[in-house]
Amino acid sequence: MSTTRSFVILGAGLVFLLAGKLPFAVAEEEQPPPEVPFQPIQKLDIKVNQASKARIKFESDTFDFGSIPRGATVVHSFRFSNTGQDTLEITSVRPTCGCTTAPLSSNKVAPGGEATIKAYFNSKNFNGRLTKYIYVNSTDPINPYLKISFKATINDPILPINMAPLEADFGSLALGAPGNLKVTLTDTGDSPLEVRLIHESAPEMVKVNPTSASLQPNGSADLTLQLAPQDKAGDLKESMTFDITGGQEGRFTLPWKAVITGQGQ
Repeated sequence: MSTTRSFVILGAGLVFLLAGKLPFAVAEEEQPPPEVPFQPIQKLDIKVNQASKARIKFESDTFDFGSIPRGATVVHSFRFSNTGQDTLEITSVRPTCGCTTAPLSSNKVAPGGEATIKAYFNSKNFNGRLTKYIYVNSTDPINPYLKISFKATINDPILPINMAPLEADFGSLALGAPGNLKVTLTDTGDSPLEVRLIHESAPEMVKVNPTSASLQPNGSADLTLQLAPQDKAGDLKESMTFDITGGQEGRFTLPWKAVITGQGQ
């Protein structure tokens, strides 16, 4: 075969191959759509008066609920103050998860004043350990963007305390009617434990007695919860957190709830 004829055949084959008409041509694979890069939450473009002497200071910017029952709502109040000389304005409070709401008691705080951000966390779609964040923007020119956080463990398997019930339910109560119930704590470990109340999200509503207890292995103690009469109808969901010390350390949160109906006594 002459050189010229070989070039002609190869050239024709190349044309057919590019056209996808030869039987041995390989079809081009469909490319997947490009991945969209993760976009983190960006800081809001807030104009802050750099001459302002408003100063925000949190009592604590983190909280650990310890072990919590799955499906319940637990609550923590993040308290902050204005330690400056100008009025502090909270311009934005943004939880990073739809599982959390964070109402603000007041968006303006006078010098020397205090306010709270109350974090309500619904645990129904979670398991294991978790951490959630809330972004707080203010007119403090030194700290205009802050982040507070809480963490918890859903049904911690190594918790040496058993609660019965896991969630205190006062049920349905009429306006003006008090509520009472009992929660039993049992030491499931092999060493004595001390249990102490460290935080209540609504101490003005519920009183717990006693606020501390000593437990022996396999021993129990009862806590009495008393709900004060309420003057507004609606659903109540709050919680209280306890520390465990002794042979084994830990923490747990007891959620409580009630439904206040519109019919008073």
